[in-house]
Amino acid sequence: MSERNDCGSFMGGLLMGGLIGALVALVLAPQSGEETRKLLKDKAFELGKEISDQTETIKEKGRELLTQDGIEIEESTDTNP
Repeated sequence: MSERNDCGSFMGGLLMGGLIGALVALVLAPQSGEETRKLLKDKAFELGKEISDQTETIKEKGRELLTQDGIEIEESTDTNP
């Protein structure tokens, strides 16, 4: 259960970090508005890809845990008549 909370906390932190980083980039940007918009668009794309990658990693870990738990449940039911 703790791992689920850790994954959710990580994803929330990743999203918040990306949003804060984009806001800081917008405020402190020395380039023109057009350049800033392109930079933000690129960063948003990178953040979306990172979130997608992390989501896939979490799904894979979940599948592994379910498979592992399924095997453990099978073994425990096989040993108990």
